[in-house]
Amino acid sequence: MKREIRNKLIEQARLKTTISLKQLNQDLFYGFHISSNAHNQIVEEILAEISLHEHSKKRPLLSAMIKEKRGFEIKKSRSFAKLCKNIFGINMEQLKKNPSFEKEKLNECINFWKEDTNYHQHKDDY
Repeated sequence: MKREIRNKLIEQARLKTTISLKQLNQDLFYGFHISSNAHNQIVEEILAEISLHEHSKKRPLLSAMIKEKRGFEIKKSRSFAKLCKNIFGINMEQLKKNPSFEKEKLNECINFWKEDTNYHQHKDDY
């Protein structure tokens, strides 16, 4: 499951397109109910594990590819915010004040994975 999620996020980065947790779930047919806190927590833990692995390998956070629609706003996922706090020491309030940080992490991810050399060298490294 983790490998499939990672591959999907890499695919999204190569397509230069974000994806929601709901769409990720639908695309991979996991049957999670993202509105369920328990299922949402499982997916967020998987995303965190994947991104921590990427960070340990000096690669961009793949969770940057996840965007959530809440009402009429599109926001970063909670798992991304938690990772930023753990890895970079940036809390949610700081993220809200600095939207360019999120965009920077998204662009880092897209730019890294769009390079064929990076893709072929690291796509199976999980």
